[in-house]
Amino acid sequence: MAVGLLAACTNSNGNSSFKPGSVFAHNSSGELFVIGSGNSYEVDEAGNVTIAYRDGAVTAKTPLTLDTTGSVIGMSINETGFYISENKTVIVYGFGDGKLSPLHVMISDDMGKTWNDYTIDGAKGYDTKFIGFTSEKEGWIVSGGSAGVGQSMNYIYQTSDGGKTWQEIGNANEQYAGQLTGAGFYNKDIGFLGFRYYEDKGPVIYWTKDRGQTWERLAVALPEQYAEYEKTPFSPVFDGKEGRLPIGISKDGNEAQMIYLTSKDGGLSWVYEQGSLKNK
Repeated sequence: MAVGLLAACTNSNGNSSFKPGSVFAHNSSGELFVIGSGNSYEVDEAGNVTIAYRDGAVTAKTPLTLDTTGSVIGMSINETGFYISENKTVIVYGFGDGKLSPLHVMISDDMGKTWNDYTIDGAKGYDTKFIGFTSEKEGWIVSGGSAGVGQSMNYIYQTSDGGKTWQEIGNANEQYAGQLTGAGFYNKDIGFLGFRYYEDKGPVIYWTKDRGQTWERLAVALPEQYAEYEKTPFSPVFDGKEGRLPIGISKDGNEAQMIYLTSKDGGLSWVYEQGSLKNK
C-alpha cells in the first residue's frame, strides 16, 4: 500500500548540504497524492514500512510495523508522521497520552542503514502527526487528537539536537482547535498550521513568528473565483526564503484542484500564485 500523501521540500536554512526532504499529509476526503523531492514510503499488508529514496533507486526497510487492522490507536498509517530526506529520515508514531504513554520518534541519518528510536515523554497526540526538519539538527513535530466534531487539540514540539530530545512550545489551541491538515516551519520561530474548513470555507491558517508564544490567523487574499469553494491548506514548502503553500479546493467535500500561495521572505508574507490552478 503506497501512502505518499503530500510531500513538501524543506530546506529553510538554505544549507546546500542538507538535501530537501518529503513531508506527508492527506486531504479531507482521504485522497492520497504526492508533491516533492522523490522520496516516499510504502506499507505492506502486514504493516511493514519500506522507505524509497531517489524515486525508488534506493530502498530501505525500517524496524517499524504499523497497524493495518484499525485496532491499535496511534499506530495506523494515517496516524503516523514521516519526514524523508537523504540526510535524515524521521518517523513519529504511537499514542501519546501526556502521561504514561510517550510518542516515539524513529530516526536514520544514513538512508535507512541504521535506526535509533527515541521517546518524547509527556507528549500528547495520537490521530494526527506531522514532522519535518529545517536542518540536520533543527526539527519540529505537530501532533494532536480529536476533541469532537471538526475539533482537535494540537501540540507542537521542537528539537535542536537532531531528534534525540524534544521540547514543547506554544500551541494555537486557544485561538483555533481544529482538524489539522498541514504544518510546517521556516525556522524555529516562524511556523504555520493549516486546518480543514469548518465554520467557513477557509483557508484557515494560523501562524506564529515568535516560536508559538502568539498565534494569529493568516490573512489570505484569493481571486473572487474561488469564493464558492471550500479550501483546505496543506504543509508549506520552503527552499531558502522562498515558500510555497498548497491549498486544495473543493465543492461539497469533493476534492478537485490545487492552488498555491508563495512567499519570498521566509513566510512573513504570502501572495496568490498566478496561474497555479492545476488538476491533482
